[in-house]
Amino acid sequence: MLAREIMTTPTFALTPSASLEEAAEMMTRHGFTSMPVVDTDGKLLGLVSETDILRVPVPPGDPDTGVMLDGGPRTASSVMRQSGLAVAGDIDVRELARVMTDAGVRSAPVVEGGHVVGMVTFQDVLRATAGHA
Repeated sequence: MLAREIMTTPTFALTPSASLEEAAEMMTRHGFTSMPVVDTDGKLLGLVSETDILRVPVPPGDPDTGVMLDGGPRTASSVMRQSGLAVAGDIDVRELARVMTDAGVRSAPVVEGGHVVGMVTFQDVLRATAGHA
C-alpha cells in the first residue's frame, strides 16, 4: 500500500501570512497535528505543527478588549519549519511509518512535483498497517 492510497484529500494548507490563530483553528477543524504552508501555486514552503504554535508566547495585553501588545511572530511563515518532512506519493506505508517515527512527526504532506497533493497522518498509517501486520 502507498501513501497516495491512504492520504487525505483535498489538501488543506496555510498561506505564509496566515495567523497562528487561523493555523490552530484549521488544525483542530481538520484533525491534523501539522499543516503545510504553500505559495500561491501550491508549492510546499514549510510546515507548521501544533508544537510550533504552542512555543510562541501569547502576546501581552488584554484579550477581553482586544488590545494586544506586539508579542513577536504571529504568522505561519514566522514559525514554519522549512526543512519539514514531506513524502512522495509512491512511498510504501511501512517505509512511511519508519520515516515518520524516525522524524518524530504525526502527520506529513504528500508531495508530487513539488506540490502538496494530500496529507497523511499516523492514524492513516496505523489503519493501513493494522490489517497487514
